[in-house]
Amino acid sequence: MIKKRINDHFKALMYKEKLNKFEDILLKLYRSNKKRYKNLKKYIHTAENRNINRIYIRARHIRSLISGEKFCFVALEDAIIWTSEWLKSFPIQYDIIVGIPRSGMLIASIIALKLGKPLTTPDLFAKKEFWLSTKVDQHPKFIKQMNVLLVDDSINSGKSMRESIDFMRQAEFDFDITTAALITSDETNPLVDIYYKYIKHPRIFEWNMLHRKTASSFEHEKIALDMDGVLCENCPPHTDSDENAYTQWIRSAKPYLIPSFEIDAIVSCRLEKYRADTVKWLSNHNVRYKKLILWNIESKKQRKGLFAKHKIDAILKINPAIFWESNLNQAENIWKATKTPVFCIDNWIMFN
Repeated sequence: MIKKRINDHFKALMYKEKLNKFEDILLKLYRSNKKRYKNLKKYIHTAENRNINRIYIRARHIRSLISGEKFCFVALEDAIIWTSEWLKSFPIQYDIIVGIPRSGMLIASIIALKLGKPLTTPDLFAKKEFWLSTKVDQHPKFIKQMNVLLVDDSINSGKSMRESIDFMRQAEFDFDITTAALITSDETNPLVDIYYKYIKHPRIFEWNMLHRKTASSFEHEKIALDMDGVLCENCPPHTDSDENAYTQWIRSAKPYLIPSFEIDAIVSCRLEKYRADTVKWLSNHNVRYKKLILWNIESKKQRKGLFAKHKIDAILKINPAIFWESNLNQAENIWKATKTPVFCIDNWIMFN
């Protein structure tokens, strides 16, 4: 809270038209120290020094315990339940629901379906275009008293909300807008008229985890992923004991969760000798990544009981803000050994 007040004070100074000498000196010192801090943080995240990263990860863990800044995973099921409960407390009746693409359309669709109201987007609203069930005879009346609910799943800077309102203001009729977000944080509460759930950053939403880098809340932070069971299906039982079958599987494995953003590191227990086939598969499925870490050992038999250890060693070196792992036991072991948040894909839970 104290840190926030200090930052807010200096932000106010930045926008002040005229500073006295004391304020000018304070602002210069603030900017100088902030720049040094950013440079140091950037160095830590690019050095890949195991000892430095181990200290940083422990410090980050202690900070999260003190501040309560832990990754919060919100499942699609949670969003549906919360939205259904939220609409019961709406202050007024709305004539049309406007969802902000892309994630906001999910919440807006649920609201529109539950209330039996027309649904549209900000740009289509200006053109008087909308979606309406053929079984619901409630054609919106574009009149001055029209109440419009503009919805997003969450709100950060408020930029998307402002841009959407600008689109809607191009309409050739008058209306009243209520801005809404299912999820907010303490900084963003004032940016909307109504909201339902308060969740601190950092947070991960199931419905957009593949479309937005989940570590983006932290400047210069990285995200690392497991390969089998995350980017592609898990290897079928006993396939890895047959070399021909295993090689064929690596080449033809079905894709599973392919992020649209660039992955900082893929950490896999596949052997180094399968790098060429793995790289080709990643290219064929448009997986963008910076680094591919495989296991540089001679035989798959040497991996027995050490799967988590290989990933722990890699995580301590590259220092990601979060790691996606498919196996529950490995996810728990990685979290205990590194104190790096681990999201378990198989069980949709966060070790944090």
